[in-house]
Amino acid sequence: MKWINHHRIVAKTLALLAFCATLTSFAAYRGGDSFSIFLNDKLVLQQHLAMKEGLKSFELGKANYNDQLSITFSHCGQPGKGRSIAIKDQHHKTLKEWHYGDGANAKSSMTCKVGDIIDLQKNKGGKLQLYYSSKEMPAGHLLAAIVVSGTSGKTASR
Repeated sequence: MKWINHHRIVAKTLALLAFCATLTSFAAYRGGDSFSIFLNDKLVLQQHLAMKEGLKSFELGKANYNDQLSITFSHCGQPGKGRSIAIKDQHHKTLKEWHYGDGANAKSSMTCKVGDIIDLQKNKGGKLQLYYSSKEMPAGHLLAAIVVSGTSGKTASR
């Protein structure tokens, strides 16, 4: 009798562990550094750095000139301190940098005018790259390439 009860307990425990493993395999990615880029509060790009998806790009055009770009960056669910966003050219030279205070929470956004970015591309030409840096990430991190289109006002995530 003891053997049967022991066998049932082991079988139920294994079934429960298998069930829990199945549930957690479908959970959303959590933890690590992540960022989101919004154009007028519409999500354009989102990425978790640990997933190493490669460099993505998004497009800005003349129709976006008066729009606003917002970036959020989460350090393992925590806000950054001494945050900044920079636009760099293809030679990694900083063309413009915006500085922001410490984030109140992980969703604290950093905003800039799209027109400023489009003007940089007009004046300097070439490819533009969006970088983030903070006290937690002083060397900075390349977030995305920015494609500035002269005729299209559509935005696209690539």
